[in-house]
Amino acid sequence: MKRCAGVGLLALAAITPALADTGTNELRVDRLFQVRAVVTQGCLLGTGASDVSSYGNINFGQISSLSSPVNRTSTPGSGSIVLQCTPGTRLTIGIGSGANTASVAAGRFLAKGSERLRYQLYQDAAFNTVWGDGSNGAAALSTTFPAAGGTQSYPVYARLFSVTPMPSAGIYSDVVTVTISY
Repeated sequence: MKRCAGVGLLALAAITPALADTGTNELRVDRLFQVRAVVTQGCLLGTGASDVSSYGNINFGQISSLSSPVNRTSTPGSGSIVLQCTPGTRLTIGIGSGANTASVAAGRFLAKGSERLRYQLYQDAAFNTVWGDGSNGAAALSTTFPAAGGTQSYPVYARLFSVTPMPSAGIYSDVVTVTISY
């Protein structure tokens, strides 16, 4: 019995590769390892190191009459959509209807109780292309983030429409949701 066990150990040693040192005393041994990073498409909302929770306000100011429309152009911190995205990222920027309407086709509304002031948000300075989210009566903005990367600002053009007679004095407001998809 002892003899068979010894033969089994010799056979096992013969089929197991040697994992020992090469037998020489190397003063230098070079080996490789891989270093890598994977850059994924994505966007950061705002100019900081983390996403902003709000793009600020577009304010039409104090108005005592609205015999003609009032136009405003957003700026960073006051309604402009500011993004930092991976260069070349295809994205859409949608703006929701707001709290006071479901479809933006006839306008959005600032509200004070049951009273309304009609306004609209546009993608262009000519006030031709209504800015929506693709499901609320207007299209989202589709674009590719510039190859140079960095920070990009997308202004929002706002128009408060004329009205007669004026509603009562007070603060009229609305809140819209900006959706970034990539």
